[in-house]
Amino acid sequence: KKIKVAYLLLVIAILMTVGILSLFTNNRLETDSAYQLPELIDLPKVYLPLFKQQHPRLPAPSEEEIQILLTQNKQFFKQHKNHAKRGNLYSQILIAYSFPGEIDLNKLYKNLMKLKFSGRGNVETKPIALAYDWLYNQWSPEQRLHLKAKVKQACDYQINIIRNEMKLSPYNVFLYNSPLQALIAASLVLHKDIPASEDNCMRFTHDYWSNRVVPVWQQVMGQNGGWHEGGEYIGIGIGQAIYQVPAMWRNATGEDYFRKIPGITGFLDFLVYRTRPDGTHFRWGDAAHFNNAVPDRLPLAIEFQHSAAFNLKPEKRLKPTSWPWGPLTNNKLIKDQTNYKLPLTKLFDGLGLLVSRTSWDDDATYVTFKAGNNYWSHSHLDQGAFTIFKGGALAIDSGLYGPKYGSDHHMNYTYQSIAHNIITVTDPDDNLPMPAKKKKDKSTDKKKARKIANDGGQRRVGSGWGKAAPLDFRDWMNQSDTYHTATIEKIIEQDNVVVVIADLTPAYTNTLSGEDTFAHRTKRIKRYQRVFVHDKINDVILIFDKINAYKANFRKKWLLHSLLEPTIKKQYFQINTPENHTRNIKGGTLKGKILLPEKFLVNKIGGKGFEFYVDGKNYDEKGTVIKAAKRKKSSEPGEWRLELEPSIGQKETFFLVAMQASLHDENKQLPIITVQKEKAQIRCEIVAKRKTTFFFSEGLEKMTFNVAPL
Repeated sequence: KKIKVAYLLLVIAILMTVGILSLFTNNRLETDSAYQLPELIDLPKVYLPLFKQQHPRLPAPSEEEIQILLTQNKQFFKQHKNHAKRGNLYSQILIAYSFPGEIDLNKLYKNLMKLKFSGRGNVETKPIALAYDWLYNQWSPEQRLHLKAKVKQACDYQINIIRNEMKLSPYNVFLYNSPLQALIAASLVLHKDIPASEDNCMRFTHDYWSNRVVPVWQQVMGQNGGWHEGGEYIGIGIGQAIYQVPAMWRNATGEDYFRKIPGITGFLDFLVYRTRPDGTHFRWGDAAHFNNAVPDRLPLAIEFQHSAAFNLKPEKRLKPTSWPWGPLTNNKLIKDQTNYKLPLTKLFDGLGLLVSRTSWDDDATYVTFKAGNNYWSHSHLDQGAFTIFKGGALAIDSGLYGPKYGSDHHMNYTYQSIAHNIITVTDPDDNLPMPAKKKKDKSTDKKKARKIANDGGQRRVGSGWGKAAPLDFRDWMNQSDTYHTATIEKIIEQDNVVVVIADLTPAYTNTLSGEDTFAHRTKRIKRYQRVFVHDKINDVILIFDKINAYKANFRKKWLLHSLLEPTIKKQYFQINTPENHTRNIKGGTLKGKILLPEKFLVNKIGGKGFEFYVDGKNYDEKGTVIKAAKRKKSSEPGEWRLELEPSIGQKETFFLVAMQASLHDENKQLPIITVQKEKAQIRCEIVAKRKTTFFFSEGLEKMTFNVAPL
């Protein structure tokens, strides 16, 4: 109970601190989309030929599982009996189902009927639906009739919250903690118990699940899994729906979405690959916590016998693993080094996210590269960004998520492109303010626009920028010109070299750019391609950029962020990261060489008063960002960045930078790295443990490379 209470308090604290409830509501009010979900009257009747007629329909403990727990974990039911005495509804329902006669059903019935729906309603809906279903045969006919009406009332409430009042989105955390679970549970226990003509609950739920949620999961997760929201939002959102919802649906309908959606399996891979060598999660998108639990990890790992995901935080106690009831923990999945069987490179295709590492050991080089679409919720303007970790964070995702959502630091720095390892292209006239919300400023009774720093970065797309979330996949597609932000044109993996070629143009420019809009910004970039290379044998990361601007005087800057101050000497630079034994961080070094442009300026920005400097201002919230970062020991906001730019303004610019990561005690020398222009081709050669030669042609998607022993 202490663990559950602590987790609940943490979630509440996060929601209160970040303020996402008020922000979500305000965002929804700001932009009234013409797109709407179908009217209930227009939805077809539901045909589920394998639907389970008898109760319970939701997953419930079997007689065998009850006996196993009684003999192998005697504390389990003892604890729930204590919780039941203190008024915990789930525990009362569980004990009543497992040990008929031990709970006063009349008292439980009265308490259930007293529940009043508030907020998103899931807190009340879930126990009402569960009690009706699990204890169906224990209620008197009159109680059962009234509870059935209560379930219908609950389901109608959930439909109104999801469809009308809050217009929740399958792209956003708010749907998954836990109105969707409540809706699914209520509709399944009610279906067939009321006339089909009155069953708007299942008609809406069937359509919403199969035609709204499932297509979004298929889109975002792709074939290989993953989710776009940052940090703790995985655990408090999709991470408590990705098993629960398909499990409930399968148990009642016979339809197995675990097998229909390949990305569900890949979600377990995502949980493994997002874990850095220091055991914390990669820094990506809005995130304040980097080691939070994902509730559905255990049951999903058991479902697919995924040892690597199970062993991220193995559970040795025998217990059910999901709501309302999940498979019992399986100690057979606790195995050492099961992740060693997984590939060292993984592309999460729905996200456009590459994770590459040199090994599964703690001293591995671990890199990420991102080039995909925007899915609105809690992700940053960082298409084309990369990170590098070895012995600690070297090339970092900069900024702090806070001090609160929507703060100046968050919106002007952390959220924007300036805080990431990408290229900015600055048009000095790109200075339109962020449009005011519909709510008027109380002091002046006028709408108040908000100035946002001109960072030279990508279009301002997603939560927080004033545009409501897409209601489903079709709504996203209708706005694809807005949300399409990058395309991986080609990926090559051979000879321990992985190459990703990405078109990042739409992240900066779309059809609305240059039309005097804040979000879509001015026309600055005609075409931008980035090539990300990880040569695992030579342990070299190569970044090649070909960027065409609309004007030669638009200032182009290649950015690299770090925790500590970089040292720069002519075309060479070095970044160190300190060791931290309490966090299993050994300390590392990143050495780099600037190969292109031939004539360049390189500078470093940071240190006291310039930690988060952009557009003439340091967005440090009067020092509170640094203080908050010190309290959050796993945060890595950074204080420095390297800025590389051509010394001569031109419309077309090439950047080519090579980097090698090493542990402090390795004292590696940067390999011999040369570049040569040959007509319409740029040739780059790396000589270390072997010779790797890259040929960047006019069309970067046609680039090639070869590997030769020394």
